[in-house]
Amino acid sequence: MKKVKIKFLITLFILLLLSFSVFSSHISANEVIPISATEITDNTTQSNSEADLRHSSDLYIYEENEYNIKNIIDGNVFASVDTLNIDPSYNGGIISGNLYAIADTVNIKSNVIYSETEKDEFGNSKLESVTNSSTIYGNVFIAANKFVLEPKCEINGDLYIFANEIELSQNSIIRGNVFVVGNTLDLNCEINDGDLYATVNNFNMKYYGFIYRDLHLSAKNANIAGYVYRNSYITANNVTTTDTFINKNDFNVYNSSNLTFSGDVKGNANINSKNINFVSQSDDGRDVICRISGNLTYSSKNELQLQEGLVLGKMQYSKYSSSNNILLNIGKYLLGLITSLIYIFIIYILAKKIMPNFLENLPKIKFTKILICFGIGIATIILVPIISLLLLITQIGSLLGLLLMIIYILLLMIAKPIFIITISKMINNKFSSINLYITILFTTIVFSLINLIPYLGFIVSLIVISTGFGIIVKNLLPSKK
Repeated sequence: MKKVKIKFLITLFILLLLSFSVFSSHISANEVIPISATEITDNTTQSNSEADLRHSSDLYIYEENEYNIKNIIDGNVFASVDTLNIDPSYNGGIISGNLYAIADTVNIKSNVIYSETEKDEFGNSKLESVTNSSTIYGNVFIAANKFVLEPKCEINGDLYIFANEIELSQNSIIRGNVFVVGNTLDLNCEINDGDLYATVNNFNMKYYGFIYRDLHLSAKNANIAGYVYRNSYITANNVTTTDTFINKNDFNVYNSSNLTFSGDVKGNANINSKNINFVSQSDDGRDVICRISGNLTYSSKNELQLQEGLVLGKMQYSKYSSSNNILLNIGKYLLGLITSLIYIFIIYILAKKIMPNFLENLPKIKFTKILICFGIGIATIILVPIISLLLLITQIGSLLGLLLMIIYILLLMIAKPIFIITISKMINNKFSSINLYITILFTTIVFSLINLIPYLGFIVSLIVISTGFGIIVKNLLPSKK
């Protein structure tokens, strides 16, 4: 039995690597430019007082109303506070590792002076000088009500953020990918070596906003005035671009009700919007940039009558109708279904080779045990994050908490495939003439169709994941025998 348990844990580790590999390949499928690695360099000679500010290990912060990090942290930062400030005063505000923070407000701060006389074309005061600014050399993981990255601050890794308000200020730099889920995102920074993946209610990309790779956006309202160096993929109800907007490659808009376009698209434009309006003149009558250098393929309620020079390539029009959205949704469904099937089959084949006994026991699970597995799964899904968080905020148990969280994420990722394989083998046990792979195929299709049903789909998904989670955990628990 001990050998079986150890073998099962090895299987979990291999599946973890497989899951992360599948996720990483999906994220970077269209990426060509490699992310540059940034190393910490220190070309200045520190005084004794600066040396005293160094914190030479990981920093753990909790049970604080407000905390200011003014040190140079040679490690990671784990914080759970009301307000967290990364403060560059006294040449501090530097973190060599990753930042993990749960807070009401997180401020990565700088000390800057704005000009009282010089303003840009939008009436914003220009930066006159920067006294000092904060720098984080690793990745940043934030869950907060409000997150602010102030001018000239730098994040030299990826930014993962879940927040109500996100403000990425002018002249700040992120040298990696940015993943955002929130209510409002104001982007006026430079995403220097990565893509932006954002799901928000309101998206505002201002004049100084720059995305070195692709923009992947799902929003209710999108206002874009910055520069996208590669492609834009936008799904939003209302989309407005200004004459300062530049898109170096292709501009793609899906499922939009209203698109108001100005700016310069260097590549092709593919637009699906009920109403499309090209604006080549401002309210005061002056000409503004409004140009698509490539082809324009669009569907809208009415065919556009555009003046010469707005679209330099060919134009292809189709009538906007609900069928356009239906076809797009069908395509997304089929793509998701194929991805799920490949993932389930890979996990089944891998588990069959490494843990054949585990798979053979799945069809022997009775209905009452399925209920027990569901209960175990629900309890584990709720309790593990709480236990992991408690361990993470204590220095002694932080590594154990991190390991527990990694295993928890793995189990969530493979819970649904394990449940579908279990049901498929139970069906195949009663109808042995049917090939198991065909049973898995039809079981996956049935559950994917149920997931499309509002409310019921969510409930069924919760049951499926919880039960699959419980089946795995039950096999990890010691047997009475």
